[in-house]
This record gives sequence, structure tokens and C-alpha cells, in this order.
Amino acid sequence: MITITPLDLCGKDDRGSSYEWSSDGRSGNFIVGYRHAGSSSGQHYHEGKSDNKNPEILFLFSGKVAIHWCALDGNKIETVYATAPARIEVPANVWHQLIAETDCCFIELNSLADVQKDSVRIWRDDFEKMINK
Repeated sequence: MITITPLDLCGKDDRGSSYEWSSDGRSGNFIVGYRHAGSSSGQHYHEGKSDNKNPEILFLFSGKVAIHWCALDGNKIETVYATAPARIEVPANVWHQLIAETDCCFIELNSLADVQKDSVRIWRDDFEKMINK
């Protein structure tokens, strides 16, 4: 359910590399997140009330992350990994938790207002109890 797509390399030389990506027509305020290795973000799902959270789109610009996820009607937490540079897409009604495997930096294509409007937090322990009934 979680889609991870490497970014398109559009140039590389002795200075480094350049990648191209689309904001999918989204505009306005975005969130830049810096996370330390071992830290956790998320432990929530989105109901799709905000267009910018349906789906949630993140661009991982540095580092490596593990994403734990489970559809609300699922019964097992899955894990996928992303290494920068990558696009991460999380559909509505999918519980997810991002764990920074290394220090990392990402941009969420949504604002803090979108997060507050459309996030339902369920701590991992509580979520595991829900799906293991």
C-alpha cells in the first residue's frame, strides 16, 4: 500500500547529482522534517479530509527510513524501507510510523494545518492490540 519511488536523476558530474520531482500540483505551505537516527514520527493515519493528505506525499532527501504500516482493515503491520532520494506515498486509512534508520531530511507536501485537520493518532502498542483481537 505504501509506494516508494526513486527520484529521477537528471544530471550528474564532478559537483554531485541533481534530481527532478513534481509536487503533483500541490502548492502552499509544506513541512521540512529533520529527524535523528532512531527517532519515530507518525503513529497515525489520515481520513482523507484534506486533499494534501489523500494521499500523503513525502520526499526523502537524505538518509534512510523504515516505514511500518497497516491498512485499517488489515491484521499485520508491514515494513518497507526507503533510501534517499525517494518519493513516499501513503494512502488515506493506512496507519503508519516512520523510523529514521539514519539522520534524515524530508519534505511533506502538506501544511501543519493539513496535519491537524486530518490525522488520527493511534500509538503503536494500541494499534497492535486493535489488529490482534
